[in-house]
Amino acid sequence: MSIYLKVRAVERVFNQLEKEVGSFQKSTGLGCMPNCGKCCSKPDINASALEFLPLAYSLFKNGEAEEWLDKLNNDKSTTLCPVLNTILAPGDIGFCSDYAHRGLICRLFGFSAMLHKNDKPILVTCKPIKEGMPVAVAKAESHIAAKKDYPLISNYYMQLRSIDESLGEELFPIRIAIAKAINAVLGYYAYRRPPKGTKVA
Repeated sequence: MSIYLKVRAVERVFNQLEKEVGSFQKSTGLGCMPNCGKCCSKPDINASALEFLPLAYSLFKNGEAEEWLDKLNNDKSTTLCPVLNTILAPGDIGFCSDYAHRGLICRLFGFSAMLHKNDKPILVTCKPIKEGMPVAVAKAESHIAAKKDYPLISNYYMQLRSIDESLGEELFPIRIAIAKAINAVLGYYAYRRPPKGTKVA
């Protein structure tokens, strides 16, 4: 399967997740706290390279992939996500500088469930949401306990791995995952014709 088709397959998984998360939020009232971004600033977020393939492909199409890769390989001063805006500028609606191409972990956290002991699903959310929206959290927990529709983390990671097991199997610190995704795109197009509209430096 070509990189382009893999990107489209990942995006289809993301689109399905967006619908499921949207329905879950509508049913429960869950939502992020305004101007929070605390989950994005954790230094130990892990992700697969595959979930950042759409970001890497977008950077490649815009002629920015090699610049980003150099930055990721050479800047050892931080372990934070390189897509993160640490300060909100006027007009910003969140801390992610490329929200459309955020990874699977970014889409799942706060509004999904994971299987705990005896395969019992439990809500995966953050302290700010738990403290700021206790009624919505209780409703979400009841919703999950009643086995209504909710996003299950393991289901989505399995769907991703079915697209490309080598890129979707292993989890890395988020900066390394993004670098591996960029390397995968650059490696694929090193001896192939780039996609139409790609800027070539």
